[in-house]
Amino acid sequence: MKNLILILLLILTITNCDKTKETPLLLPAAEPSARLHNSQGIEYSNKGKYLEALIQFTQASVADSTTGEIYFNLGLMQHLKGNHEKAKNFFKQARHFADGNKKILESKLIKKHLEP
Repeated sequence: MKNLILILLLILTITNCDKTKETPLLLPAAEPSARLHNSQGIEYSNKGKYLEALIQFTQASVADSTTGEIYFNLGLMQHLKGNHEKAKNFFKQARHFADGNKKILESKLIKKHLEP
């Protein structure tokens, strides 16, 4: 029985290694169509539809390419899809355009990707 419990704990640990408790960020102020696409991306993300969310966040970035929250959301979707190199690049942009946003600057997920 102890072995079964240990095996289950190991499996849970392995399957949750890439999970994150961080969620997509809202846009406090941005171009209206960027806010619309970002909101739609958040809705898709909440439903676990990461590809659709990625498309919406990409459209948001086309409308407003200087908002850290959008790049954070793009990085988060790439992370959830397992594309860690792409996530890293988006997280770099998120930090660059963070404009003091503590959710970006203190993100454990960003630190995991960008700091050794």
